[in-house]
Amino acid sequence: MAAQRPLLLLTRPEPASRAFWEALPDAARRSVDLLVNPLISIHVSGPLPDMTGVKRLIFTSANGLDAFRTLGGAPSGIPAIAVGETTAARATAQGFDVDVAGGSAEQLIEFVQSNGYAGPLLHVRGTISIGDVAQRLTVAGVPTTEAVLYEQRLEPLKGETQEALSQARPVIAPVFSPRTARQLRDESEGTGAMSFAAISEAVAHCLPSDAALRTRIAKAPNRERMVELVADMIADAVSLERPL
Repeated sequence: MAAQRPLLLLTRPEPASRAFWEALPDAARRSVDLLVNPLISIHVSGPLPDMTGVKRLIFTSANGLDAFRTLGGAPSGIPAIAVGETTAARATAQGFDVDVAGGSAEQLIEFVQSNGYAGPLLHVRGTISIGDVAQRLTVAGVPTTEAVLYEQRLEPLKGETQEALSQARPVIAPVFSPRTARQLRDESEGTGAMSFAAISEAVAHCLPSDAALRTRIAKAPNRERMVELVADMIADAVSLERPL
């Protein structure tokens, strides 16, 4: 009996999952079956804040950009600081003049301080946000406020996903946030072992306690390094499943 193809489980919201899939090399996509089951859904809440006097906007995710535009926000001559290359590319496409930080909240804070940006800045974010960006920048002398424009709601694994995970086949799950990691850990309990690609150590720590040997961590906390890692994991899984 032929071995089943590896399964790639993507758990980000649908647009982000599809974008990640398209970023993978063709060889990787041809080698796996894709299953998209978002564990977090995005709900725009608003409203847009008063941006009078704001010198720069800070975007730490594409979700923030999309919520900003959905609520009627526009570049309006206010430049932006993006947490990483993926968010920066989306901001540029929407017409922003963008500077790019290093890919994480910690690197963004350091980037703002080392480049001498003057406030007031405005951080566009969701109800759940890591890094305390606005508070830490303000304490460091760069006045920064927040605009919470969307809510991230946890979602379950669907029945068909749980059934797929119970099959005897390699499963690779990229994980991009601690909250998603915890939800995937809780929702997948008892459905069989899977291999995880974690974007950071912090995310890896939120995965199942027995998954350390099945978890690999990206070399840097950005999509480019995650694409490389997942492509490598797919190649390894295909090699292991290929009959000798």
